[in-house]
Amino acid sequence: MTQIAQIFLSTAGLTQDMSGLVLGVIGETAIPYRPLKVLFFIGWLYLCLYCVRRSDYSSLVHDKYRYASNIAALFIGPLHLFVLFIGDTVCKIQDGELELSEVPGYAVDCILERSVKKKPRRQAAVPEIELHDTSGRSFDVVYLKQAHDNKKDRKTQEQTEQMILDGVNARATDILIDPKDEAEYTIRFRIDGFLRVHEVLDTKQCNAMINSLKAIAGMDIAEKRRPQDGAFMARIPEGEIFFRMATSGVLGGEKLAIRVLDQTRKVLGLSEVGFSADQVRSLTKIANQPRGMILVCGPTGSGKTTTLYSMLRAVKFEERNIITIEDPIEYVLPHVSQIEVNTKAGVTFVDSLRSVLRQDPDVICVGEIRDAETAAMAVQAAQTGHLVMATLHASSNIGAMVRLMDLGVKPLLLSSALSVVISQRLIRRLCEYCKGPAELTQSQLDYCEKHEVSKEQILMANGCGHCSGTGYYGRTAMLDIMYMNDDLRTLLCSQQLTPGDMKKQGDNRFNSSLRKEGMSRVLAGETTLKEIKRITMEAG
Repeated sequence: MTQIAQIFLSTAGLTQDMSGLVLGVIGETAIPYRPLKVLFFIGWLYLCLYCVRRSDYSSLVHDKYRYASNIAALFIGPLHLFVLFIGDTVCKIQDGELELSEVPGYAVDCILERSVKKKPRRQAAVPEIELHDTSGRSFDVVYLKQAHDNKKDRKTQEQTEQMILDGVNARATDILIDPKDEAEYTIRFRIDGFLRVHEVLDTKQCNAMINSLKAIAGMDIAEKRRPQDGAFMARIPEGEIFFRMATSGVLGGEKLAIRVLDQTRKVLGLSEVGFSADQVRSLTKIANQPRGMILVCGPTGSGKTTTLYSMLRAVKFEERNIITIEDPIEYVLPHVSQIEVNTKAGVTFVDSLRSVLRQDPDVICVGEIRDAETAAMAVQAAQTGHLVMATLHASSNIGAMVRLMDLGVKPLLLSSALSVVISQRLIRRLCEYCKGPAELTQSQLDYCEKHEVSKEQILMANGCGHCSGTGYYGRTAMLDIMYMNDDLRTLLCSQQLTPGDMKKQGDNRFNSSLRKEGMSRVLAGETTLKEIKRITMEAG
């Protein structure tokens, strides 16, 4: 090494004294670059560069900190890589992408840069239900001012949403909240036409839920005596559900009635409602007639609106201009112009009907005839070449005509405008999981023997978990269709019978028709004798 240095110095032109001085310094200084140290330096440099590369693609490092992370990895590479590996492993274990037993294999895969087989990341749980007001604002915005600080309000929100969700899942058409006494409130669901107790809560807890519902429905929380009306909506994975709410002060507290308008359920066709093949053909023909007035009548909760929607589905949308006036809109129909009544905003049945007549309609559907003006306008529309469909609260077909006359429609005008009257009732279907042969009395056995009916055809409700112990699940419609003919027109205009006599005659005729159709439903295994008896007693 010294000889090489002498040759280099002499070539550089240095004097002998200067060359001796330099050689003395070199001889006294140890050369640091031994083979092991060189290999260590190269290995460290490669390891740091590798750590920079690994940290550059790490999901734990935010983009704006990427440069600083790379600098840190360049100087303290292994330690930096170790910290990133530990953090990444903990996150994957928490997200369910990695099991604890798989950590050693995962470490080897990371070191050797092999592709790591990832498990699908668990997605965030989607809320089962979210309540909103009619403008779309959420529960947090409307009711919870400090949602993350006020644990009591948050708990009230969760209880309210769960109660509404329970009602939807139970197929409830109405939710009633009313005071049982001064200490407790009762929450009931109307399912298949019957009320069932869902829950009993203490007054303090239930009052908080009532206030939250009033807030989301746009009501005055401080007002507890004056009746109020409101509406809200809920979003579930299947779609949107709308609710109409009414409150009133009663003895012991405040009562709430909530009507469930489930938009997630599709509009049933005539065959899906439960009508026979002959009835489906008749109703389809009625819905496509060019003009006249069609009335669907029955008491509250008898399925009038559902039948009306099903008939509208049978109309040829592409050939006819269809406009509905409803309070409220229960289902959204494609290709149909639907108007919702809002008395607070001045949108009434009469004003809407008067406006609709100037929009070149072919079919006009009136959700309900409630007053004399609406009845007169509907009859006038039917007489001027439109097809008018409407619902009316009446006990029978002839009872519907009597009801219209009570509203001021003259018999002569009614006889010329009215085409068809449909009266219907809803009967509960037997649960498919628990129905069984009925225990018949001797008179019922004699009836079966006389009419050559097998007693095994008559079933009874037993009750199981699927039907909540009632023995029934779902409902179907029974109806009586009455076409206006010359005899009925003569009866209507002759004034030989008083309105009371006409109504009694119509109720007896409808009751007889219900018994006849009801017996056929019993023999078909759809319902029970007890259910038919209940319906005919109500009709009578």
